[in-house]
Amino acid sequence: MKLWMILVLILPLSACSLTAEPEQETRGLFDLTDLDRDGVISARDACLDSIAQAEVDNEGCGEKKYQTLKQDVIILFDHDKSIIKPQYQAEINNMTSFMTQHPDLKLLLEGHASKVGTEPYNLALSKRRAEVVRQALIDAGIEERRLEIIGYGATHPLLMGESEQIAAANRRVVGALTSMEEGDKTRWNVYSVEQARAD
Repeated sequence: MKLWMILVLILPLSACSLTAEPEQETRGLFDLTDLDRDGVISARDACLDSIAQAEVDNEGCGEKKYQTLKQDVIILFDHDKSIIKPQYQAEINNMTSFMTQHPDLKLLLEGHASKVGTEPYNLALSKRRAEVVRQALIDAGIEERRLEIIGYGATHPLLMGESEQIAAANRRVVGALTSMEEGDKTRWNVYSVEQARAD
């Protein structure tokens, strides 16, 4: 009986082949690699250059954050003059400081005049005023190539009218810098608070 039991147990095993076929490499139907490790597979990733830890959308593109940088300069002049009054030195200093911190920016200085005088004279006077401010910024350390001037004469008044107060407001040099600094929004992690405190 023992022999019979052993044969019953061995017989089913003898039907199995002793040599197994080698395993074949299995390949996925789709490539699921994520080369930039942003959580979006490369086959669907529209932005393969995502920075590490960036917040990304379903296409793998990071959302941008923008910081607006803005600085103005406004200098008023006396009638028929192109001399910067001492009270406007702070304007020059502030613009110099701002432009030093942002070396990629350029400044267009717009010279203006009041209606008093002929059109050609006002145009020349407005250019002289803009040039005086430009030279003050150069003297303060701003590179000449970063400063441009234009004279408008009396063609772009700030205020309309004939009074002396209106004329005084129109005798000016205006310069405005605006720049958008762009960066990637980063994904929050447990170290985000620590990094924010260090900044």
